Amino acid sequence: MAEKLNLKKLAFIGGGAMGEAIIKGITRAGLMDPAAIFVGAHRQERADYLHDTYGVTALIDNAEVVKNAEMVVLAIKPQMVDSALDKTLAAAVDRNAVILSIMGSVTIEKIANIFKGHAVIRTMPNTPLAVGAGMTAIAPGDNVPDAAVQTALKIFGCCGETLLIQEKDIEAVTAVSGCGPGYVYVLIDALADAGVMAGLPRAAAIKLAAQTFAGSGKMVLETGQHPAVLRDMVTSPGGTTIAGIKALENGAVRGAMYNAVQAVLDRSEALKKH
Repeated sequence: MAEKLNLKKLAFIGGGAMGEAIIKGITRAGLMDPAAIFVGAHRQERADYLHDTYGVTALIDNAEVVKNAEMVVLAIKPQMVDSALDKTLAAAVDRNAVILSIMGSVTIEKIANIFKGHAVIRTMPNTPLAVGAGMTAIAPGDNVPDAAVQTALKIFGCCGETLLIQEKDIEAVTAVSGCGPGYVYVLIDALADAGVMAGLPRAAAIKLAAQTFAGSGKMVLETGQHPAVLRDMVTSPGGTTIAGIKALENGAVRGAMYNAVQAVLDRSEALKKH
């Protein structure tokens, strides 16, 4: 079992899919007593579900949720910032609490202006968090205690992989890993379609494609080898794999990935202007 978090109370503002995924990881790893995890839910039905499923303390009153919490996780959608994070909530947060945000496109500066005097950690997790295979980039703001950074690493480490970065790199992280699952699902679907065209049953083709992506990613992470080295290990001279790779290169798959990342960066920049 992982070492428990050094927190007496952890608060979540937002108990949606991403918040639930993090709570699931924490409780499954035994990092905290579930009753010491307080969650602010939008509806009573959702609060009841979170309590019944994970044993957490789920309430409708966000001000009560954050009271005396040593860390407050902002697990709401970015467009809810102005309505959900009001002065009443900010005033209810303990003066020594660290604010941890999973909100995309909301800067540390903006969060610090709402929760004045609080240390802020900004993160960018992705949706595979829900199955314990997420990728979370963690960007601590100024004056964040090292203990709080280590707590953030533990929280997200029980839901997948973590990476410490600077906030200036968050947009690039979003374009690669934040949006990345969407790209991968397209590729899995395409590979499965190709398998069906080759004569495989649909379910078999999807399983073969999905596990191939999952296993290949695991090999990169666990061996530490460059993807090109691992690619060469399965590419015999004049063989079948190099024929397939040549077709991918002719189809500009590599260039499409460059374009996808740039499209996200361009769109993110455009959204900041609105």
